[in-house]
Amino acid sequence: MKLAIDCRYLGKSGIGRVCRGILDNLDYAENEYYLVGDPDKLAGYVGARIIPDRSDPFSPKGIASFPKEINKLCDGVLIPNFIIPFGLKIPVYTVVHDLIFLDLPDITTKGRTDYLIKKTLLARCMKKSVKTACVSAFTKSRCEHFFPKYAQKCFVDYIGLSDDVLNFDVSGIRKTNSIVYVGNVKPHKGLKTLVDAFHMLPKGSYKLKIIGEREGFLVGMDERCLRSDDVMFTGRLDDDELLCEIASASYLVQPSLYEGFGLPPLEALCLGTQPIISDIPVFREVYGDLPVEFFRCGDAEDLSKRLMKAPGRVERSDFVKKYNYDSFTKRILKEISHTVQ
Repeated sequence: MKLAIDCRYLGKSGIGRVCRGILDNLDYAENEYYLVGDPDKLAGYVGARIIPDRSDPFSPKGIASFPKEINKLCDGVLIPNFIIPFGLKIPVYTVVHDLIFLDLPDITTKGRTDYLIKKTLLARCMKKSVKTACVSAFTKSRCEHFFPKYAQKCFVDYIGLSDDVLNFDVSGIRKTNSIVYVGNVKPHKGLKTLVDAFHMLPKGSYKLKIIGEREGFLVGMDERCLRSDDVMFTGRLDDDELLCEIASASYLVQPSLYEGFGLPPLEALCLGTQPIISDIPVFREVYGDLPVEFFRCGDAEDLSKRLMKAPGRVERSDFVKKYNYDSFTKRILKEISHTVQ
């Protein structure tokens, strides 16, 4: 099988990590892989064929300028997102992470035109894809809700823990009185709930570390809530720094209003840190049987009460066998191999 993969997402937050997880778990001797992206970021994948393309996959140019030679070179192309570039004439396989643009358009789109563009791109993804991997049963159910005509194309394929997390040595890391949040600062992430809950705690009991950029923080958020020696924006961290911060924290809090999967709590469990997460449907699906603490979504007082408890002892369990990129990659390749001519 000759398969092209859109690797231009490498280096971007969530989708970039999914892309990296796929690339790290391919057998480059089993199939021919054509990796489309920045050659500098792809240099380590020995045995793959690199097709240079440094365009931004989210930009109009990136959608229009995807290398057309793969139509002659490859049997199919895997896009780790819903944005399918124009000009592809071979079977397309996609990964859908969530449908938040359709479920929460008021806080995730910039007006009617932006909403219609994203809706059109999602509809085009569902129509053009031969198969669509959904990262949770919740995401699959939203695809079925909005695009019932194409529901038979969808299958659940859980993302999970990358090799760097699974192999990270926590033996020399000491716990600190920090609470960490990992992710972007978009409104649906629920950071206002976390900040409000943090200020209900006894002063000086914890430090709150928001691993992300302060610029572009919640629209409408009272900046005075952030003017505290106990609240820190770390900025972007490299992988080792990020994992150290998670492993040394007392809690990782994921206060999201909406997610397609929600990976940081899983990473926290693997690194021995207690997650506290909102009781949204996808978190109940993924984490219902795992040692996490749930709080009522959007309820800062309930979250603060749970932060006042002593964190539980977290040990790695069999969940690593279910949620990992080796399994994710094998499942999607199996679906592709069944349909490639």
